[in-house]
Amino acid sequence: MYRSGSTDTQSHLPGWFFRLLLVIGFACLFVISTTVAASTTYASGRPGGNVTDPVVRAVDVAEPAVVRIITSLGGHLTVHFSQGSSVTFPQGTGNSYPVQLSGSGTFITAHGDILTADHVINPPHDQALSQFLDDQAAKDVAAYINLNARSGSQVSADQIDQELKSGSLQSAPTYDPATSEVFLNTTYTGPLTATDLSSLPFQLHAAVDRIEKESSFEQGDVAIV
Repeated sequence: MYRSGSTDTQSHLPGWFFRLLLVIGFACLFVISTTVAASTTYASGRPGGNVTDPVVRAVDVAEPAVVRIITSLGGHLTVHFSQGSSVTFPQGTGNSYPVQLSGSGTFITAHGDILTADHVINPPHDQALSQFLDDQAAKDVAAYINLNARSGSQVSADQIDQELKSGSLQSAPTYDPATSEVFLNTTYTGPLTATDLSSLPFQLHAAVDRIEKESSFEQGDVAIV
């Protein structure tokens, strides 16, 4: 990307990189401003607060640009039993264990581009995610073992959960492709009466239809969607 000795370094950098730097700088200002303005923002004045203070005014302007991102994926756990057989849980075609992760993002263009962390939309299939899947599958695995075991050799879900996590009961997780949904900030929408996310009006959320740019969790952990 960079050429040694070049006098026009900026021309070799992609335009989105400079937008990214600008947004990161603005986000830092937002965090600092929130701390500085804590003693002067009036709880009864939202949105607006002490708008004579330029710092508070900047926070009030920026806050609606922050969104909540919910990423969902289905999990499956294939358990390898000592008899040489393997069974995938949950059993049944099309079934999966629901896994949801939450993160935040910020609008950076008028076209709806959002800056977020890559792990929010592409959750790493790491040990933490695997252990969460073990927790969900343990009850089903225990029920399967008890159904097929000899009388008097019953196991509990907690026992199976520990065996899955320790590796004494070998297993392999797999995951369906992740999908993400963006929800607008209540500073923009106003107070909501919905009891859960699925009850929100359709105009307050939208699916992420594509990833414009991204760097992996190990290489910057940034994405524009």
